[in-house]
Amino acid sequence: MRSLYPKITKQLSMGAIILGLSLPALAESPKFDVSGQWNLRYENLTNPFFPTTDERFHQHNQRLSSKLQVKGVMTWSRFELVGELGDSRVYLDNDDPTLGRSQVNTLEPVQLHVSWLGEANTNSDLSMKKTSVGRFLLDHGSRRLIASAYFRNALNTFDGVVSDWQWQDWNVRAVYLRPVTRLPGDAASIDSNERALDKSYSERQLYGFYAYSQNKTWQLQSYWLDEDDGPDLNTANRQFLTVSAHYTLPNTSDWRADAEVILQSGTRHQTSSPSDTTEIDQRAWLFHGAIGQMITDNTSLQAVADIISGDNDSSDGTNRNFDGLYGVRRFDFGPTEVYRTLPRRNLVSLGLKMVSKFSKKDNLLVRYLNFSYHKTPVGSADDIGNQIEFRWRHQLLPKFRLEFGGAYLFKGEALEQGDYPDDTLYGYTGFQLKF
Repeated sequence: MRSLYPKITKQLSMGAIILGLSLPALAESPKFDVSGQWNLRYENLTNPFFPTTDERFHQHNQRLSSKLQVKGVMTWSRFELVGELGDSRVYLDNDDPTLGRSQVNTLEPVQLHVSWLGEANTNSDLSMKKTSVGRFLLDHGSRRLIASAYFRNALNTFDGVVSDWQWQDWNVRAVYLRPVTRLPGDAASIDSNERALDKSYSERQLYGFYAYSQNKTWQLQSYWLDEDDGPDLNTANRQFLTVSAHYTLPNTSDWRADAEVILQSGTRHQTSSPSDTTEIDQRAWLFHGAIGQMITDNTSLQAVADIISGDNDSSDGTNRNFDGLYGVRRFDFGPTEVYRTLPRRNLVSLGLKMVSKFSKKDNLLVRYLNFSYHKTPVGSADDIGNQIEFRWRHQLLPKFRLEFGGAYLFKGEALEQGDYPDDTLYGYTGFQLKF
């Protein structure tokens, strides 16, 4: 019988070589990092923004919002594990009927994903930087389509796969996502800051890519949203493509400018009611533009315009109201939350914006906007009004920032109705503590 010794010796030798090659990576000690932030904000409102005759609305409203985030990152060789806990709660509201899932999300894992890191240095035109699986907070491009939310109290989260690549001078991110629904959803539980584990659904999926050039001069996005009704999910059966191109003028002179065009095409239902089974076309668009100059070394002044398609005919089989997907709007139209600024649809917004960093610790925003509807039914008013807004941030300590802001809406004819037709006055104060 032939001896097994040479064969066993050969296998042991190969095993030793593989183990020897693996030991340097395994010998690395895991690296840990823990960080977080706490945002606390008090808001006060006189006269609701939108017309209402609902007796649940009061002339005055207030809210104290608390948002705590604690994030941990472990890196070991080419593996990375990220976990983040979010806690969004609201107090002192006057039985506010506008309070919802966008404000309250108690003690929730807003991030939990594992990543495989690519090679640090490659000579290839195409290289993988990171591929991750799990739950994410994401902010893409202008944040008009996908954003985690900064000013808003509760965060947008997504379950799925995110893969980051380098292609020549472009960074490209491919995504397969299931948007997460914040729970609980009933008014009583939300008002009591009760908690339930958030959930994503296989019946609602979003996939596509986000890419940006060097220095983010060009940013491109394309997403296909595919949703259907499920056992625990009622949807508008949105199935459409959203494509965005965003150009920002490089800061090589005193001029400051950017422009974004977003197009949507596909199908949907008019409502999310299970009894609504009629499929209609989705055809919508958005244009954003801003142009201006640095008027001093630390102050810019820009003219801004947002024109967003709307619909005034629900009987023609086509919906032209723009769908903002999972973006946010505070940076375009003013404060959300208690103030409840305008949604990103059926809108023409024109104005001026000044941003001044008048000291190393201070950042001041002053903005004037004129609002009108893009489409209105025949005989209806389209003048929403004129808004003046300010926001002042003061970095009191390296990790402690104060913020003060407010807005005044001179209501136009379209809003001068209901129980509270007078102008809207809003103010807030808050702080951010990082650790």
